[in-house]
Amino acid sequence: MPHLLNEYEKSLEVSSVKPIVNQHFYPVIPEKYIVIYNEQDISSKKYRYYSLVVDLIKHQLDKQNIKVAIIGSGSDMTNRADYVYPNLNFRKNCYIVSRAELLISVDNAITQYASSQNVPIINLYGNIYPSITTPYWSNKNRKIDLEPKWNIKPCLALNDPDDSINKVPAEDVASAALKMLNPNKKPVVNFKTKLTNKTKDFSIDVIPTKYVNLPIFEGAVINLRLDRGRVDEGAFYGYCSNHQCNVVVEDVVLQPDAIKNFSKNIKSIKFILNSKPETIPKKYFDLLKRLNIDFHIFVKNKDILDDIRFEYFDQKVELYDPPSEKPKDVGLNDRFFSFKMVVEGDKIYKCTNFWKNNLDSEDNIVDNADYWEELDYFYIYEQDRD
Repeated sequence: MPHLLNEYEKSLEVSSVKPIVNQHFYPVIPEKYIVIYNEQDISSKKYRYYSLVVDLIKHQLDKQNIKVAIIGSGSDMTNRADYVYPNLNFRKNCYIVSRAELLISVDNAITQYASSQNVPIINLYGNIYPSITTPYWSNKNRKIDLEPKWNIKPCLALNDPDDSINKVPAEDVASAALKMLNPNKKPVVNFKTKLTNKTKDFSIDVIPTKYVNLPIFEGAVINLRLDRGRVDEGAFYGYCSNHQCNVVVEDVVLQPDAIKNFSKNIKSIKFILNSKPETIPKKYFDLLKRLNIDFHIFVKNKDILDDIRFEYFDQKVELYDPPSEKPKDVGLNDRFFSFKMVVEGDKIYKCTNFWKNNLDSEDNIVDNADYWEELDYFYIYEQDRD
């Protein structure tokens, strides 16, 4: 498909020229740096793996004394970048980008400006074809466009139900960055993505045996797992009183009297069923609705699913059927990152299986049904051991 600027030229009978921007000085500290534009406002352009990209190229950046600067949003990147300059205006961003060794970004006005300044660019695409918005003034050796394997075609929308941009492997972005920074050297990245996580955000499960207010809870909605069998009443009240929560119960109906004093902090109640319960009266659901609490029913036993849906046809009833086996493309020596945190007291685990077995910092996969149940939260990769 033709570039947008070519279409404007044809439709308006004008010629495109390089933009002239009155840059605004901004005190960028490092002499040599790359810039990552971290988009967080447009769903179809939110790339989750910039932190991983930085990890994969950090060794080479350090050798060349190159720092990492973040513009756009600072969320999810502050622990990897050397400098974070969030929420600046366009002119200040232009000043920062114009002096960069490399720009890594989604397609936007900043990439077009970087192209006009001959800054090397790695452009990520999720919701549009590269040919439409590729950096217009860059020659081929000054830009690399990375697109995912679309199921059919790009969504061409702000919200992408397929989350296509996150199908661009982190190692492809890292390899492209190394190629741009060292054009005469073949990039080597010891990393291969096997499966990416389906969840878009981190999930925090809390086992309420002891109340501890951790920094990771700030601004998050936590999942209080009353179905894990270890519950302290004081800890439960502490979390509900001080944090936004989803409450998960299994085969036990949480009574309104237990939550009415802090109902404003409870976003939803998730009710997991193994067998058909005694009938829950309609007034129970009416009360939760008045308290603005969503109620979801998850059924583990497929044999009773239709009966439960018939009895509670006004409620959300879904089959609870998580993965239970290792995907065929995953090897037993593969490793994983987790987009789930399981918290008990002041201890944080990567998944429920690690919590049950008191494993702290392992990154090896575990081949059992308990582990694979949370597969949607895992980014699984292959990497040779040093």
